[in-house]
Amino acid sequence: MSRRYLQPPPEPELPSSLPRSADAPLLGGRVAVVSGAARGIGAGIARALGYHGATLVLVDTDEAALAATAAGIAAFGVSPAAIVADVTASGTPGLVCTAADDLGGADILVNNVGDFRPDGPFLDSTPDGWGRMFALNLGHVLAMTHALLPGMVERGGGNVLNVSSVEGLRGIPGNAVYGAMKAAVISFTASLAAEVGQHGVRVNALAPDFTDTPQTPMWASTDERYSDHVGKWVPAGRFGHPRDHGDAAVFLVSDQSAFVTGSTLRVDGGTLAAPGWFRRDAKRFTNLPRPLG
Repeated sequence: MSRRYLQPPPEPELPSSLPRSADAPLLGGRVAVVSGAARGIGAGIARALGYHGATLVLVDTDEAALAATAAGIAAFGVSPAAIVADVTASGTPGLVCTAADDLGGADILVNNVGDFRPDGPFLDSTPDGWGRMFALNLGHVLAMTHALLPGMVERGGGNVLNVSSVEGLRGIPGNAVYGAMKAAVISFTASLAAEVGQHGVRVNALAPDFTDTPQTPMWASTDERYSDHVGKWVPAGRFGHPRDHGDAAVFLVSDQSAFVTGSTLRVDGGTLAAPGWFRRDAKRFTNLPRPLG
């Protein structure tokens, strides 16, 4: 019997739900670098930053998707610089730094690249796999920040935003190395924030969960039989959209959060607030797994 899967809702009409000021955009005059900006959460963040006036340097390996995202952002009156490069390659941070310097220097760095793919029990993992998980989820965060942070310190201000995961805040069986890398991103965020706050640089992180992206296609992988369970799995009652992370990013890199640093903002629809608890009905919850009939 062939299965039928849920269809995603229409894309939000605007890339941000936050009001935009044409006269004084929240991020006007700021240069923002976004890695992994072609699709998914990275594209959602890039679109929101551009919508609110940031000049963008976008980095990704997917040339066609990156061009499409850049073209969409250009409709807001800003034309992003698009760099087709692997952010885990040793020469990429320097290349990106040069592109940002040509625009006046990076005021915002969003380290978004990450890779979630279930890799099974730790006992079945390999050192090669650990190395790849490190490169994709932590190594580039260190390298890109190390390249762009000196300019922020020299100019007396800036924002670094790292994209981690709720899996860095809880256990994730079958993905121990991935969880460890995401936890390290959160610790790096807090530690670096304490180091560089004196220079006017703020460092924060996002922790997503249950977001519908090409990497984690929540709707397309959910059987139609379980359509009424989405509101049970996610306290907010729906899967997340990249725009949700875009709005959170705008908050964290703008002056709206001027006294916030070293924090990890969970953009998870409440899943970590109710770990293991599932809604049975309008009034009752359960933490006992039950067969889905």
